[in-house]
Amino acid sequence: MSLTTAHSLWLAPLCLLLGLALAWVLYRRTGGKDGFSRNVSVLLAVLRAMVVALIAFFLLEPMVRILVREVRKPIVVIAHDGSSSLLAVGDTAAIRSTYPEEINDLVATLDDRFEVRSFTYGEGVTDGLSFTQTEGLTDIDQALREVYDRFSGPDLGAVIIDGDGIYTRGRDPRSSADRLGVPVFAIALGDTTVRSDLVLRGVEHNRIGYLGNELPLLVRVEAKHMGGTRTRVSVLHAGKEVVGKDIVIAGHPSFVEIPFTVKAERAGMQRFTAVVRPVEGEASVVNNRADILIEVLDDRQKVLLLAAAPHPDLGALRAALGGLEGYGTELAYAADFTGKLSAFDLVILHGLPTAKRPIQPILQEASTAGVPLCFILGSGVDLNAFNAQSAGVRVTTARGSITDAQAVINKDFTFFTLDVDQQRAIERFPPLQVPFGQFELGRSATALCFQRIGVVNTNYPLIAFTQQQERRVGVVAGEGLWRWRLADLAQNGDHSRFDRLVHKLVQFLALKASKERFRVTHAPHFAENEPVLFSAELYNASFEPVNEAEVSIVLKDEEGRDFPYVFSPSGTGYRLDAGRLPEGTYTWTAHTAMDGKRYNAAGEIHIQALMAEQRTTVADHGLWADLAARTQGETVRPGGTAAIVKAMEARKDLIARSYAHPSFSDLIGLRWLFFLILGLLTVEWVVRRRNGSY
Repeated sequence: MSLTTAHSLWLAPLCLLLGLALAWVLYRRTGGKDGFSRNVSVLLAVLRAMVVALIAFFLLEPMVRILVREVRKPIVVIAHDGSSSLLAVGDTAAIRSTYPEEINDLVATLDDRFEVRSFTYGEGVTDGLSFTQTEGLTDIDQALREVYDRFSGPDLGAVIIDGDGIYTRGRDPRSSADRLGVPVFAIALGDTTVRSDLVLRGVEHNRIGYLGNELPLLVRVEAKHMGGTRTRVSVLHAGKEVVGKDIVIAGHPSFVEIPFTVKAERAGMQRFTAVVRPVEGEASVVNNRADILIEVLDDRQKVLLLAAAPHPDLGALRAALGGLEGYGTELAYAADFTGKLSAFDLVILHGLPTAKRPIQPILQEASTAGVPLCFILGSGVDLNAFNAQSAGVRVTTARGSITDAQAVINKDFTFFTLDVDQQRAIERFPPLQVPFGQFELGRSATALCFQRIGVVNTNYPLIAFTQQQERRVGVVAGEGLWRWRLADLAQNGDHSRFDRLVHKLVQFLALKASKERFRVTHAPHFAENEPVLFSAELYNASFEPVNEAEVSIVLKDEEGRDFPYVFSPSGTGYRLDAGRLPEGTYTWTAHTAMDGKRYNAAGEIHIQALMAEQRTTVADHGLWADLAARTQGETVRPGGTAAIVKAMEARKDLIARSYAHPSFSDLIGLRWLFFLILGLLTVEWVVRRRNGSY
């Protein structure tokens, strides 16, 4: 139990009475027996009473309240722009030589009156001042938000920030500067002169393409003070021009967009380079090029529409699949088809099998090759032959007639998702014509939607899926999909909802499951300021993830140098952080062994150079002027930092503040009390010894 001094003072008399009682018991008869005089007995009793009373009082753990006064200097934050754009053009020599000394002198001058905190900002924020100018991105807003998070409050006095006013990441910093509530003083670096320059602003392109396709590119070029200049814009691959165009700059400023197409002739991540030919008098040629990374896939899916006879559904399906990137569609009829099913990734059977076209060889070949199937049932389907396929839906007691059934979405379907607008549209589509009979959903099957017959919602599946060993099988229990596509256009103005439904059906059924027991994954490309991360998975014979074996990888750069690494176990797999790598293309080969068998994987990664800081070289001093005006600060140029010191010294609100706050401490923790009690006991012991007693 701990008590404050005020609460424990009323117990002090009891402690004193305890001390007197013990002293009386000890010294009440010592006058004659031990030879103490009356005065000595009284002295000894008083000493013992004081010791006992003090010990008893301090055993109550009384607390004392102490008022602590603290004087704090105002905090002044100095934030330096560490980005490489400061060295792109302008007086780079001064930034490297004289300017660091000026900033260090500013810190020393302010340190007498203020608590100075220094930072360097760029892509992130780091403590201390660094003038290496290696940051590839500039985020001024993040720097100001970091100041707010760490120092906001009455102690923050001012912020001094330098830079060229160009930010290549993050939001406009004005709102963050306003939120600080303190003056922002800016040192405007860089050059605001608009020099003659050609700048490749960027290239618009698809992230993914397919082998053999034409890949569209849109190159954007900006020209400053280059009116009448001729140049050439080229797209290079492996150092050779694959396409190019000569252009003439019309005036100042000028912005030109040049469309190109390039051929995807090789699978994998392909790197193209857009280049604007430099011309005489350019301020910088670093910003005349840009890398283009496109992943070219060699897994274009082939879908076979195999029908019993011509039908409008076939046209609707082909039109929908025509807009699905990476898929090709072929239409054939059962009477004429002689191809190999193994060449296809999905077979859609419309109105098959029938009594006239049982297509047993085709069904057997699909089962052997593991080709996914999608049955679209119609009035002529042989339901006994269909039921024999174990497609997840069974139709019994059929009478050879048809009935109309609308779709009701199954809310518990989880194989893929349909947005709310798409679900509503499907339930408003006209009914499909389904065989009249009893429908049963298999144990391993899941329905995407059920049948609504008239106004009755049934548990009969209308669209369902199941898994058969290595392949998936889908069933659309009726025909008339062409009506859905027309209804989508009539109700919603386009075919997008129907087309997206077909896309999801086909993508789900044709998805290829990987059976590789050793897999290495990574992002296709990284920026040179990002850590290169790899993940690996290793599976045993039962396809259970394991990570006991050692996994190694070797990266090889374009000059043939090897960089070996070893993965670390992480969760049920492996992980590797290879750190930051210089710009270029790296091939990699990974190895591991399990149960006496060796597994390998290979690939390549691309490291992109950060060019954002070189694309804009004209300083934006207007941003600093605006920030200073909004916060009652000032803007100066290098060499004028004395004006900042003078302005800060003139502000009456930038003064040290005194804070008083209470502090509580145990009285028993005071050392002098221990020595007091020890001294009293020592005096008592000495007096007793001098008078012949122990």
